[in-house]
Amino acid sequence: MVLVAGRGLTHRRYREARARVLVESDTCHLCGHAGADTVDHLVPRSRGGAVDDQDNMAPAHGVGGCLTCGRRCNSERGAGSLESVRLSTSRDWYA
Repeated sequence: MVLVAGRGLTHRRYREARARVLVESDTCHLCGHAGADTVDHLVPRSRGGAVDDQDNMAPAHGVGGCLTCGRRCNSERGAGSLESVRLSTSRDWYA
């Protein structure tokens, strides 16, 4: 999707979709900790991902960072693929 006037991150449809995602869960999909305060676009907007599609959004920690691990998960991911940026932890919590 190409960003056009009225379809960016300040558009009402984006804000409403973002709010719905965060109401459903505040667990960051990248680090697994609670307290996510923003959404990560699963297919990055720079790679054609839909801006306001709730199915293209997942909770993530934003500029405030994760209180548990201290990461800014969404910023650390950037426009990388999910496989290349799964954040490592000091323990294998999923074993």
